This record gives sequence, structure tokens and C-alpha cells, in this order.
Amino acid sequence: MTYCELWLESKAGLSQFRVALLVPDEFELPEGFALSDAQPNPNKKFYVSEWYDGIKEAKKAIDSAAQFYSDRNLKFLYFREIRKPR
Repeated sequence: MTYCELWLESKAGLSQFRVALLVPDEFELPEGFALSDAQPNPNKKFYVSEWYDGIKEAKKAIDSAAQFYSDRNLKFLYFREIRKPR
């Protein structure tokens, strides 16, 4: 089964956040994401958003990305966790 993965990353403690996406090649990409230098999975591409000050804007951004995939009937895993940046 092909699917996208979404989660939040934080830096500077819990003051800055960004959205991270692990996306198969055949999936479209929401606006506002850039290919990361780190590529942890050979089967999917790793993209990140800009850094947001505070969790509220980052939460809006990840919800928007999830809605993007939902609207296209593409499968995704939405991890409700905050990871360290890659």
C-alpha cells in the first residue's frame, strides 16, 4: 500500500515547529514544502515546510496538508507527535 506520512518537528525547545512529509514519487505535493537535504527513505522523498513560531500555525499547516491528501483520496499516516529535525 502506498501512502504519505506527516508529522511535526521542533527546534529551539518547543518554540519553533515545521511540518515534515515523507511522500512517494507518484503523490502530488501541497504548496509550501521544499525537498530536504536529508533523505532517510529510498522509496519516498522527504519534504519540509518553513519553520513556524509556535504550535498553532504548525498545527494549521499539518492539518492543511492532511486535507490536501484527503481531498485527493490518497492514503496518509498522520502522526500526532513531535520529532527532532533530521
